[in-house]
Formats: sequence, structure tokens, C-alpha cells
Amino acid sequence: MPGSNGRRGRDGAQVDLVIDRADRNTNLCEMKFSESEFVIDKAYARELERKRDAYREAFGDRKATFLTLISTYGVRANDHSQRLGIRSLTMAALFD
Repeated sequence: MPGSNGRRGRDGAQVDLVIDRADRNTNLCEMKFSESEFVIDKAYARELERKRDAYREAFGDRKATFLTLISTYGVRANDHSQRLGIRSLTMAALFD
């Protein structure tokens, strides 16, 4: 995504995987290794929101944009993951 030299002067964001779906939805995927369920804390929730907002600004918001976390053992449900509507996949979903 555009960096700090973008049209509106905002910082860019690095996203691990973008799935631009034919059903007019987009998944912004982050991949995390963890030895147990991954926990989204307040700081990481803000970072995910910033990435989502940067993506929408750079590419428009004509499609629904979902935050998706792919991790070793999934994501532990908490206030942050629920507020952001995090979709979660384990690595097994990709390699089984």
C-alpha cells in the first residue's frame, strides 16, 4: 500500500496477504506464529485498525473489508478480537 508519500500523506501499511474476492469482499490477512492461541491486545488491535483504514483509503471502500488472522493455534476470543470482527484460521486450514 502507498507509503508516507501517498496522495493524502498518510503512512502506508504492510499486510501479509490480501484476498480480493469475487463476491465484493476483501480479506486482509495477517499471519502470526504462536505457541498457543494468539491474543490480540489493545496495541495490536489499533495496528490492525490502522492497516484496515490505510487499505480502504488506498483502494477505496467499495467492498466489505474483513480482518483475518492466520495463526498456528487460532485466536483467543477477547474484547479486541470481537470488536474488530476478526476471522481466524489455523495453519492447518492451509496445509491439510
